[in-house]
Amino acid sequence: MNAADQLQGMVKLSGAITNYKCTRAKASFVFTDSDRTQLGVVAIAAGVAGLSGQAIATASYAASTEEEADYVEFDLDGKPVKGWVWRSPFKEGDQVEVAGEWRDGHYEAGAITRPSDRMIALYPHCARGATRHIKNAAKWWFIGVSMWVLAFALVMLVITGPNDYWILVSNKAFSYALIGSYAFFGIMTISLARKWMPFVRLTERVCRTLGIPDAGNVDLVKSSKAQRKSDDPGEYGTFYFRY
Repeated sequence: MNAADQLQGMVKLSGAITNYKCTRAKASFVFTDSDRTQLGVVAIAAGVAGLSGQAIATASYAASTEEEADYVEFDLDGKPVKGWVWRSPFKEGDQVEVAGEWRDGHYEAGAITRPSDRMIALYPHCARGATRHIKNAAKWWFIGVSMWVLAFALVMLVITGPNDYWILVSNKAFSYALIGSYAFFGIMTISLARKWMPFVRLTERVCRTLGIPDAGNVDLVKSSKAQRKSDDPGEYGTFYFRY
């Protein structure tokens, strides 16, 4: 079980960061070793379906379950705080709030915020509440499969010519293949969306602990895009956010 599943009893801490230390390191946040076989099966299925790009991407996940992130350690008014975030924009002396849980002699941080500029860094892969997560997954499932179907249809039009093309698309087998494509990738989308649910639940707990309203509808990617400033670095909006 990863930290996204474990952080249940959160409290909010406030104060100035002292004795700040940030280490860039690798850890496994999403996929356990047992997931590699399942990912390999998905990669093979995608390859058989002709989706070489998706197969390569999935195979790369299967090959490595570790990702880079920042491991931060600091004191907050004498309280020791440690935890993983994608990227930490904080520094010594910052006035921050932490959503964390006491564990093994320190507070394990699920998120760190700097109220002065509403900056927030969370445990890796945390960004959306449940409602937004589901809507986002459904949107990209529909867009992704539709684009693939359109590309396939255009290729077939070029290969067969207009007359044979309309005979092809009116065939029942083509309709079954079309429905099958949406169904196949729908199942994949549901599987991956469920894999991300521990991070969704952690995002909602963090928001409730920090007093961010309507946790289920939180979309930090979207809110950060709306609040982007000209001097914000490229990592902003992807690895840390504004709320």
